Parts: sequence; C-alpha cells; structure tokens
Amino acid sequence: MMYGRLPILPFDHQDDNVTLSYDSTHINKLNQFLSKLNEQAKINIIRNQERYKQRHDINRADPSYNIGDLVLVKTLNIRHKFDIRYEGPFRIIKQLTQKTFI
Repeated sequence: MMYGRLPILPFDHQDDNVTLSYDSTHINKLNQFLSKLNEQAKINIIRNQERYKQRHDINRADPSYNIGDLVLVKTLNIRHKFDIRYEGPFRIIKQLTQKTFI
C-alpha cells in the first residue's frame, strides 16, 4: 500500500483483447502514396545528376586532337613520389570516338 491505497501499475490498465481493423482502402492509398513518393525520388535523383554534370562540365573542355599529333599519356597507379607520371610522346593514328584516340 502506498498513501493508503494500492499502487496502480502500468500493466493494470491494459485491455485483454486488442483488435486491429483491416481497411483495404487505406492500404491502397498508402501503397499509391509510397509509389508516387518513390517515383518522385527517382526523378529528383536524375534531375540532380544532370545538374551536377552541367556544373562539372562548365570548366571542362573536350580534347581537340588531330591525327598525327604527339600526346602524353597519364600513368595510372603511381606508387612512389618519383615514379613517371606521363608516358610518351605517342603519335595519334586513329580516332575511334569523339574522346577516344589510338
């Protein structure tokens, strides 16, 4: 006893049977909302990717090489401070695509 009466515990007020109603219209509306939300997120991702590309490409110039030009090729995976950073010069023989040369 506390203060002249029995204490009320949190588990004393629970109902024995808890039932949840199944509302199919609410579930359908929720599924439609989630699908629209998913589509809008995909659209926003694509729009932001295009915006990032435009911002990056502002100061980026396309290579303009001609057949017969001498170029240096950047070395990948440099391991030491004094490793060779560029190899060449190599002569351009053929243009495969707008940015790919042999």
